[in-house]
Amino acid sequence: MKKLTFMLLAILMGVVACDNDTANQANDESVTSVESVDATAEASSVDEESLITPGDLPEEAQKVMYQTIFDYNQCMMASRLKANQNGQSVQQAANEIMSSCETHMDELKTHLLANNVNEALVMGMTKSMRGRAARKLMTQGMNQMAAQAMAVENAEKMKAAE
Repeated sequence: MKKLTFMLLAILMGVVACDNDTANQANDESVTSVESVDATAEASSVDEESLITPGDLPEEAQKVMYQTIFDYNQCMMASRLKANQNGQSVQQAANEIMSSCETHMDELKTHLLANNVNEALVMGMTKSMRGRAARKLMTQGMNQMAAQAMAVENAEKMKAAE
């Protein structure tokens, strides 16, 4: 999905560049005041929506981004281990885990927006990371519950066989 988004963004940038070249060639013979107004309008519209992707960030900013993602994943893992010890319902445990690690997602979003990354990309990236984490938590929790139920059933069968 990320690759598709980046490819669409690259195609869009190419189309805009080609349109600008074609418009500039056609307007070379027009009045220069009209060209300056068009150039100012185009520049302001490009400035309003950033075309920067996380891959375009400087190396230091990318390191901070990857460290924040690593911290988020580490928080999820540590919180999941704690939740397993409490014996809560799967959904309640998943909600607590997600909320306890939300600060890392907020840090990531703030960092990317501060580095002028396209807001739609930032929102999509954080939304997909949250969704993936939630699905993984629920899947693992349900698998654990099934394994526990199977263990109880096997223990009861062994008692009945004796």
